[in-house]
Amino acid sequence: MKKLIIGSVFFISSIVLFGMTLISASIYSLYITAPDIDGYIGGYDRSLGVYGTALKEVGIMPLCMSVVLLIAGIYLLVKGWPARSE
Repeated sequence: MKKLIIGSVFFISSIVLFGMTLISASIYSLYITAPDIDGYIGGYDRSLGVYGTALKEVGIMPLCMSVVLLIAGIYLLVKGWPARSE
């Protein structure tokens, strides 16, 4: 039962972390394309694009953490799921 609860928490946490990272990158991408204000040199990397540059600036680490939490959550859910007795 403990594994099932912890797996569920990991799974939901990974979904929330992944979603919030993508939302923050999309909001930040609006500021990358904004015109220069007060000498701030805006712009983005053309090879990554606007969204890719924003995602790089926000950080790849939260995405990696969410994938690790997702895998650990699924593993714990499978291990904690009660087996059928026939």
